[in-house]
Amino acid sequence: MSQPLITIITNTYNRAHLLSRCIESIQKQTYQHYEHIISDGCSTDNTEEVVRSYNDPHIKYIRVSGGPVAQMREAFKLSKGEYITFLDDDDEYKEEKLQKQLELIESLPAEYGFIYGTMSYYDNDTKEFKGDHVAELDGGRELLPIAIGGAVICGTPSLMYRREAFASIGGSWIAGIGNDASDWALACATLKYGWKVAPLRESYNKIYVNHSSKRLSNPDFYKDACARYIKFHNYFLTEYADVIAEHPLSAILHYKTLMYYYTMDGQWPMALSMWKKLLTTKFTLRGLLLFPYYIAKRIFNKK
Repeated sequence: MSQPLITIITNTYNRAHLLSRCIESIQKQTYQHYEHIISDGCSTDNTEEVVRSYNDPHIKYIRVSGGPVAQMREAFKLSKGEYITFLDDDDEYKEEKLQKQLELIESLPAEYGFIYGTMSYYDNDTKEFKGDHVAELDGGRELLPIAIGGAVICGTPSLMYRREAFASIGGSWIAGIGNDASDWALACATLKYGWKVAPLRESYNKIYVNHSSKRLSNPDFYKDACARYIKFHNYFLTEYADVIAEHPLSAILHYKTLMYYYTMDGQWPMALSMWKKLLTTKFTLRGLLLFPYYIAKRIFNKK
């Protein structure tokens, strides 16, 4: 196997208490020809002190204002790797992660612009195994209806891009869509651009939940979460309107989610519109009862 440089990008913000696990899991990799760019969104805690304490020549530390999209974009500009991969600041790689990903992506034709992998979830406090998000899909634009319909081809720590593929979609997350660090939207965009994806079916990532710190990829991270969810799911309905026209079921999740957040935001006509679209696309008893349930939930939560 050749020895290309791999760039690992970590976006972080005020997570000094979690960052060491991320850094040390990368240092333990069986494949050592890498650079680790830690892009700090101008943290106010001791993040920089933690990073610099490692005195590791693999690590490049930068401070970037403007949020996750700007952080990723500047990290990519600084990067030198032939392949680009990522690790969230609260998660960790298993020791063979880089090696196994490199073996897979180098075995594929050039039209495979990226790969993704199975991810294993653990409770941060108890370290209890919670389950796997399994990677299985292989192909190109024909996968878009499935990819649009749910966060299936996703998982930031499991993604690895050819440099030219990541550059072709802007070298960062997609700005202005309500979720400024969405791996789901990024994967869909990559397929839309004509790149293919392949799965690494084994899990080489440990994803930690229940540590009381919200992810940058979750709109709840931001104060205006309701508005961001509405913008995010409308982005899918607009950006992939042609695909949805041919595959209406791919919009089901977006209708349900929009109906919920429009209801919670008191936008009754819009919520009713999403309910009608949901029932027209696929009528179920559950769907019929969903809008009244959301109304009751909003009323109850207001008390």
